[in-house]
Amino acid sequence: MGQNLQITILMTMKMNVPVFGPIKIIYDQTVAPGFYKSEEKTEAERFLFKWIGGDITGEIMIAGTDKIIKYDVGDEEYWLETPEEYFAENESDTSNDKKKSYSFSFSSDGDDAPPKITRTRSEGIETIHGYRTNKWITTVTSADKKMIIEEWFVDKLPLLNLHDSLKIEMMSLFNPDTVESSKERFEFNSNILLAKMDTLHTLEPLIGRSVKTNFLLYDEDDDPEFTMEMEILELYAESIDTAFFTIPVQFKKTVK
Repeated sequence: MGQNLQITILMTMKMNVPVFGPIKIIYDQTVAPGFYKSEEKTEAERFLFKWIGGDITGEIMIAGTDKIIKYDVGDEEYWLETPEEYFAENESDTSNDKKKSYSFSFSSDGDDAPPKITRTRSEGIETIHGYRTNKWITTVTSADKKMIIEEWFVDKLPLLNLHDSLKIEMMSLFNPDTVESSKERFEFNSNILLAKMDTLHTLEPLIGRSVKTNFLLYDEDDDPEFTMEMEILELYAESIDTAFFTIPVQFKKTVK
């Protein structure tokens, strides 16, 4: 299955971060047997922080090669990275310290009581970009903090499962040690967040895949201190085109 197809997923992640303000990241990923291409663009609304984004950067992996192609569309440049350089660069995204931050966020000095966790399902079906979804709301409350996770789940999304499977396969060709962490990194939902919190709860994992997830963190105020929204805008398959996994001829090779 998927031997003659390339699967594309277009996603957005929107964050409202203290000091930085609203930030939007657009991910455009296409994978096929033996090929992987990803482009990313970051946009910041506040004038002082517009320098953090604007350009489109990308990467290409091709089976049978020993280097990963990285490129900058605005500068029309590309460079090569070894798998060691590439995965060391991305290691901070899955570091143990970052994972522990979820449990630290809900620890209170002098209060050993575990956070209260509840989950409710909204009535009816909501349609998100053509997908018929069930909305779930998971709430985690401690003495002085609250986290709300809103998720729009579909029971089955085989095209996304195939996309992730092919992507993991490509990652493992360059670094087999990343396979397990890659499975976790491709998803963002309450199942993963609750597992990282190292706290006991009786909630059954949600079945299916989330096409939209809102994460809100409150710290005593009525307005959230931090918000993040991840959403799948497009997901489709088409006949494989190996020329798609190349960079334009005008791009100049450089060294980073």
